[in-house]
Amino acid sequence: MPAIRTKSQLPAMASPTAFPVTHAAAALGVLAALALAVPAGAQTMHRSPHMEETANIVGLKGGFVSAFSQGQSRVGGGLGPFYERNVIPGWLELEAAMVFTWIEDETVIGFDLFAKKPFHVNELVNPYVGLGPNVSIIFRPEETIARFGILATAGSYFWFRESSWGLDLEVVYLLLFDSDLIHELAVEFGPVFRF
Repeated sequence: MPAIRTKSQLPAMASPTAFPVTHAAAALGVLAALALAVPAGAQTMHRSPHMEETANIVGLKGGFVSAFSQGQSRVGGGLGPFYERNVIPGWLELEAAMVFTWIEDETVIGFDLFAKKPFHVNELVNPYVGLGPNVSIIFRPEETIARFGILATAGSYFWFRESSWGLDLEVVYLLLFDSDLIHELAVEFGPVFRF
């Protein structure tokens, strides 16, 4: 006969703040699965009207950030430059970024390096998904600490016709390992240049 469980032995239910994070993680997982299903022959490097293929992108992104930790949420904003290099045409791009973020009483400098899977739908729209590590230096009124994390991203480049200029729009999820896990969800956008 099975033992009867007390209330303290039952599995814990997810907190209400974990709900949006769970859905964001599931959406990124679906996008990553779709990335693996696209054949290599359907992909090209970043197209430019002045060059047959381009391998580099530089840009500046700004955005809004929501941070969730210990049942509380906080909002802020950020700004930062990035550089992207096309490593395997149609399959792998590497991006290095530095982001300055302000969330209420904290200032954060984040360093990201992540691998991206591009989808070159046409000359003007180039969606992507990505995953990689993060190091964040957090400046608080009482202390300065460094934390490590993992980030996932999904977004798209939107290129202007007959130009090397465009816009980048993306959603970023960052999981930072602190004394308690910190979940950050950001929407970022800004100008980009390919060469």
